[in-house]
Amino acid sequence: MRIFITLLLLLVLAFGLLVNLEEGALKLHNEAFERAMISFGLAKGLNAIISLIQGTEFSATPIGVGLTFSIGEVLDPFNDMVERFSWVMLASSVSLGIQKLLLILSAKLFLQVALVVSVVASLSMLWIKKLSNYTFFLFSVKVLILLFILRFGAILFVYSSDVFYHSLLQEEYVSSSSAIQETKNRLEDVQNENKKLVESKKKSGFFDGVSLKYDEIIENLNISKQLSALETNIEEASRKIISLITIFVVQTILMPLLFLWFLLFSVRLLFSVKFENETIVLMLKRTKIGV
Repeated sequence: MRIFITLLLLLVLAFGLLVNLEEGALKLHNEAFERAMISFGLAKGLNAIISLIQGTEFSATPIGVGLTFSIGEVLDPFNDMVERFSWVMLASSVSLGIQKLLLILSAKLFLQVALVVSVVASLSMLWIKKLSNYTFFLFSVKVLILLFILRFGAILFVYSSDVFYHSLLQEEYVSSSSAIQETKNRLEDVQNENKKLVESKKKSGFFDGVSLKYDEIIENLNISKQLSALETNIEEASRKIISLITIFVVQTILMPLLFLWFLLFSVRLLFSVKFENETIVLMLKRTKIGV
């Protein structure tokens, strides 16, 4: 039995020291972080475009008929959602940064040294009669299991999160990002139309202004039609923003919280178990560990 326990402890130590999964986990994590930053940049870009054109008011008075409309009335509710989306993406990016820190810590030398010390302590109590003590041996084994969880827990989480993303979320992420980018492009077109109209007003003199009045009215009507068509894009983009919020909240907030709960639960369970079962005690006695 002592030989079996020794081989098991040495196998755990070899796995902890020789198996290198950090590089692949960091690569997958960087891909997830890049997706979050792309979405965050998309949100900030939308917010910037909306800020430029929001509140812009177009007006014309052809032969006593007044025409006035405001872009802000169309974009204000959408801008509120975009701002909330940017905050979610910022929180997701911070969460991914913390996960990367845990990945880096799992590969540090001090954790590997702690694994070695824990295994050496367990083997010493297993084979040296003067050091044989059931309580201390059990405690050292628990510490070894805890160190093993810390060594590979974050790595396992990154791999499982990547599998979850590619199997369930990737298609929705791509379609949502494309729809939001398309809406951003449409808003930029509206802003360009607005910019051209403002520049034509600045360049026109008194007589030129009279001749350009008709063209100005046509431009106003053209932008108005663009905004009417844009409402459909905004509604679609709003739904896609909700989809992206759901994706990143699940992948970067809820799943890490679930992982943290699992880690804390494992530690609590590990150190609360007393192993008072008679069979286990008898087995340890047979391995000549003092009880």
